Amino acid sequence: MTFAYRDEHASHVLVAGDFTGWGRDPIPLVKREGADLWVMTTRPLPPGVHAYKLVVDGRWIADPENPLDVDDGLGGRNAAFVVGARDLGDPAAIRVLSLNLHTYQERGTREGVVVNDSIPKLERVAFGVAVHGLDVLLLQEVGEHVSNPAEPNAGRLLQQFLERFTRRRWEHVWREAHIGFDVYREGLSILSSGPIEDVTVLQLSEGGLARIALVARTTIKETKMRVGTTHVAWGAEGGAQVERLLAGLARLPSGDHVATLVAGDLNASPEEPPVAHFVERGYADVGMATRAVWPTFGEKRLTSRIDYQMLRASAGRRAAKVEAFARVFDGEGPEDGLHPRVSDHAGIVGAYRWA
Repeated sequence: MTFAYRDEHASHVLVAGDFTGWGRDPIPLVKREGADLWVMTTRPLPPGVHAYKLVVDGRWIADPENPLDVDDGLGGRNAAFVVGARDLGDPAAIRVLSLNLHTYQERGTREGVVVNDSIPKLERVAFGVAVHGLDVLLLQEVGEHVSNPAEPNAGRLLQQFLERFTRRRWEHVWREAHIGFDVYREGLSILSSGPIEDVTVLQLSEGGLARIALVARTTIKETKMRVGTTHVAWGAEGGAQVERLLAGLARLPSGDHVATLVAGDLNASPEEPPVAHFVERGYADVGMATRAVWPTFGEKRLTSRIDYQMLRASAGRRAAKVEAFARVFDGEGPEDGLHPRVSDHAGIVGAYRWA
């Protein structure tokens, strides 16, 4: 990892981090002759998330050029970087994360007091998104407390974390589906690093646990696509809801988007009606198409495949090349920012490129 720091007034610059034993063996940066630039390249570092600070003339400071940071456990922040981030294919591809957030259901204990761990969880999600250059997030179970300001809308919080970690603007739309656990407005979110337009809510069922789909168009890397997120019921009821979703999509204007990508928690295995209905309407189950099939749901360990990304090219358009299709936030494999479990669901990243 190469570090660079500009300061014409500094006389001594070090980097101290978990890879130096912090203050035990900090590494000096070397000032380039005739310039205000201090540089240093480390030895090879182990894969994972690494934290550090710069030490400038004895002062420990954040790296002003690095927006990524992590909690230092002492009420402050350390700058951070990742070694060995997973390969998601061509950077020109559009990278889409789908994830059931299970918002505000996590509880932890701090000094004997039960606290909500969902806000740190959202920060971890945003960190992974920033490190891996993801472009669009299609989310389910995105909640907000009906009256407690300490548990605000999770999608808007995630938007704020993303903007901090990426130093660019993100757009966010959220729509409520129903009241969950008696105290949370629970809904769906789309977040995009590009503009979001033509937002549509498709009502899939009514009642106390009403189901919806949230659909919009977004433009990423000069490519316009229609995206949607949904969370349907189990069994035959879920199959009927998917039929309503597909009928609603068919009524939308054709437009100039290259494809429609619908992702979410279908609460069904691949052979059951919610999934089969998509395939019958010409959508590709991207996991099956790429032979990247794994369980995505389970409280303690992942046991069931119920989360999907479904892709269909628009009329007259070529199919996308799938650069990558990966399970993320699954608690397995090397820590690279997309590793920790953040929900009772794992996430999915699909990377899509059009000629």
